[in-house]
Amino acid sequence: MTPTTTVGHEPDLAVILRTYNDVTERLKRSHEALQSEVVRLHDELHEKNRELDRRERLAALGEMAAGLAHEIRNPLGGIGLYASLLEKDLADRAHEQGIARRISAGVQNLEKIVRDILSFSGDAPPRPADVRLGPIVDSAVAQTAAQARARGIDVIVGPKLHDAEARCDASQIERALLNLILNAIDVVADRGHVWIRCVPGDADIVDIMVEDDGPGIGAGHLHRIFNPFFTTKDHGTGLGLAIVHRIAEAHGGRVSARNRREGGACFVLSLPTSCGSKPAQTLAQAEARGSGRRHVARCAGAME
Repeated sequence: MTPTTTVGHEPDLAVILRTYNDVTERLKRSHEALQSEVVRLHDELHEKNRELDRRERLAALGEMAAGLAHEIRNPLGGIGLYASLLEKDLADRAHEQGIARRISAGVQNLEKIVRDILSFSGDAPPRPADVRLGPIVDSAVAQTAAQARARGIDVIVGPKLHDAEARCDASQIERALLNLILNAIDVVADRGHVWIRCVPGDADIVDIMVEDDGPGIGAGHLHRIFNPFFTTKDHGTGLGLAIVHRIAEAHGGRVSARNRREGGACFVLSLPTSCGSKPAQTLAQAEARGSGRRHVARCAGAME
């Protein structure tokens, strides 16, 4: 009887086992990757739903606030008119005229609040165009020059910001930058600093950074800072940053806030670029060539 040979059977079984183990390992890795992707998508969906809920609440709040503002504006105009007439009639009575003047000042403050509410709730869509950011920044900084100069605050504009371009509504972005710069000036100490810089963002995005060396943002305030009517100041409406947030979203961009490692706060306004290209230089490269030109609002003795 011829004996049965098993030559070649064991190697074939080893190959099958190795192949089985390899396939099992690949399936395990694929399963782990799919689990990770499901978690990521779940978190992203949760964040999108949260943002959608926030937008719906803000829309309802804006609609209500606009209605109230319109109702307040008409009688407020009448009060201002009569206070002005009364102030003129009391020209020979200094004490009474001072009271009428304080009424007029109060009416002006209320009118500013009404304007802010209407600006926040306004639904005028942006009219984007390809624009250079230089003139927009220049105009916003010039409008804050008096406040900065009065407290010796140095407002410094990065050298490459004026070469950057974005596709945006120039007047709305100017309003947003004005609010960010005024917010920075409000929080820094006398003879402090505010920097306005431009850095590359994600693809087709340009980031405008407004930084300061003030006290920074409290940890409990970071997630609320763009909420309407939220403020830590003893003055103002709490709508400035909410208006910036609305303008950024209307442009398909975003605005974010964080604290600087060196101290102070940093706000980043991200806008779509005009041609899908990033600025040629990064912030580090721009700073390597110079610390930026000092702009209109310079304290005495701090000029370059």
